[in-house]
Amino acid sequence: MIVQSSLRKINNLPLGQVCQTIVDTVGQVLKVNIAILCLDGSQEKYFVYQNLSLEENAHQTINWDILKLAIKTTEDITIIEDHHRHWQENQNFNSATYIAYQQANIRSSLSIPLFCQPGHLQLASKFDQVCSQDLLGVLVLHHCGDIHLWESEEIRLAVMMATQASLAIAQVKAYDKLQVLAQRESMVNKITAAIRSSLEPEAIFAAITQELGQALQVDGCILSLWTKHDEFVKCVGIYNPHEQNNQVQSIRFQSKKILKTSSVPISENPILQELLKTKKTAVLKDLEAQKEMARHELSWHSRARALLVTPLIVDGEIIGSITLRQSQSSRSWILSDIELVEAVAAQAAIAVQQSKLYETTKQQAQQLQEREQKVKQLNNYLTESVLKRFLPEAIVNQAAVGELALDLSPELQVITVLFADLVGFTSLSSYLEANSLAKLLDEYLEAMAKAVFEQRGTVDKFIGDGIMALFGAPEALHPQEQAQRAIATARSMQKYLEQLNHSWQAKGILDENVSILKLRCGIHQGKAVVGMFGGGQRKDYTAIGTTVNIAARLEEVANPGSILISSVVAAWIEEKEIYQGRSLQLRGIREELLAFSLKVNC
Repeated sequence: MIVQSSLRKINNLPLGQVCQTIVDTVGQVLKVNIAILCLDGSQEKYFVYQNLSLEENAHQTINWDILKLAIKTTEDITIIEDHHRHWQENQNFNSATYIAYQQANIRSSLSIPLFCQPGHLQLASKFDQVCSQDLLGVLVLHHCGDIHLWESEEIRLAVMMATQASLAIAQVKAYDKLQVLAQRESMVNKITAAIRSSLEPEAIFAAITQELGQALQVDGCILSLWTKHDEFVKCVGIYNPHEQNNQVQSIRFQSKKILKTSSVPISENPILQELLKTKKTAVLKDLEAQKEMARHELSWHSRARALLVTPLIVDGEIIGSITLRQSQSSRSWILSDIELVEAVAAQAAIAVQQSKLYETTKQQAQQLQEREQKVKQLNNYLTESVLKRFLPEAIVNQAAVGELALDLSPELQVITVLFADLVGFTSLSSYLEANSLAKLLDEYLEAMAKAVFEQRGTVDKFIGDGIMALFGAPEALHPQEQAQRAIATARSMQKYLEQLNHSWQAKGILDENVSILKLRCGIHQGKAVVGMFGGGQRKDYTAIGTTVNIAARLEEVANPGSILISSVVAAWIEEKEIYQGRSLQLRGIREELLAFSLKVNC
């Protein structure tokens, strides 16, 4: 049979598709103008088939809001062959149903109840009334326009199809219930697993609120901690599916920064007082009808229409609660919902106790390790955040293990200062793209710092494409060794820059349109104040004084590709390493200075 063949195809479909397939099949087989399948006696759960082309004078497709009013829920088979006569006999021309029938031009109707156990529907010769507690819905068939005389075989066929439809709907509903039960069982298992696998309250409370809120499809799920001795309720977890990008919120357990607290004291909240009295779940299906309770809602969520509040109980005392919220409509909380929340609340109470024990243990451990941790943090800060920025790794490692004492308070001492600056970088910056320029500068500065660190010098600072380095601080060195190390560093810088130029040319960064880059260096030795300088929020290790200024001025007047040293530095090396000296009047320096050009490749 066509009906049986059609219904066999819907076994694995969702309930909505099943119902639409049923009503389409019945409407086509029985050749009616309108077929309506209404579930659970609710006008919000209906499915419609329309074929108004069967009548020449039929109206256009009818609005579904009108068709809802053409549904008559019944537990009996109802046959009406002429609605015009039916309404005249009842004299009820002002009813919304009558108006709907007139607008839809419905003339003849057949209504058949659908039962969970279709065997209850027995069709006698006179269509005896039947009763059942298992009513699934109703199947309503309409003919529009002319009177339709329902024949006995046509009715029997409709009843048979309704019986098969009842079986299909009942099977899908049973399957859906099993799916819901399986999902809820899975949710409880997830919460249990989260409690067992984590000691962190944030993760546990987030899992509880999210899983429970999603399972029951509510507008909000809140986990709160409070006792009869507290003044206000403290929220430790919120699930708001329609707020804050559907994120689950949680806070640190027993934190001083509580996420939210209730605005109404616990002593003035009748819902919580009822929980304290009964220690049972409070079920509020419609706060519109219980306005005295509405003002006592917790302040951190939007207005609720229905609430389900379940206590968390440990050793017979309430330690908190789980609140489920429905915002826009009332909700009749079913027994399975309540049982599920109570099961989760029992798990949540265990989780709270575990969290308390965990926090206590953690705080004790933190107190025992506090001093050691502070020392470790200080060492890490000095090593990673400060020292390695301007000292070679070997010196940093010595300082970290206590082999080298670093007194960084400002003091006067003899040091050798080196300034180096890249010639041609400014013009290059207008030629290269930003990314290429940044990469080139990084490679250059890394090579220059390497040259300093190889000679156990200190990188004081980078100044754009320039660099300032110190020798003799913070590691104390003899002035001669300072000078020799500074000179060796300057020569290495020139060497490394030559290598970089070749590399940049090979990569096409430097071409025939761009000259190779050259370095000029200035070195001077003398007394300077060296140490940490700055305010309370930031300090830098550096050197200040005339010695620093002279080294900087020597670098300014040095020729590209050359190293210019003062006579003080030159005194520490052999004459064959330098060219003939010359007197210079340096900017900002009162007296003339004798300077020498250092042979780069000596």
